Amino acid sequence: MMEQKTVHEPEAPMMSAEDVWNDAFQLAELLRQNLLRSEPMVRLQIPFSLFLSALEEFNRDELVVLRRRVEERLAA
Repeated sequence: MMEQKTVHEPEAPMMSAEDVWNDAFQLAELLRQNLLRSEPMVRLQIPFSLFLSALEEFNRDELVVLRRRVEERLAA
């Protein structure tokens, strides 16, 4: 027999599917941003054309971070 449980906040409005999707998307974006801050550096062993193609998928914020990193490397 299944145990019956009660809703923690029975008067709270239910989230719509769109709200749940938006929350999940925002959480994924936050986790991605945190990963970018703490991600270790690795050397890519891929064709340069593939790297350039991947750059086309970066958003503006990602490109700014990349530019800063490239400028730091060039200054070293």
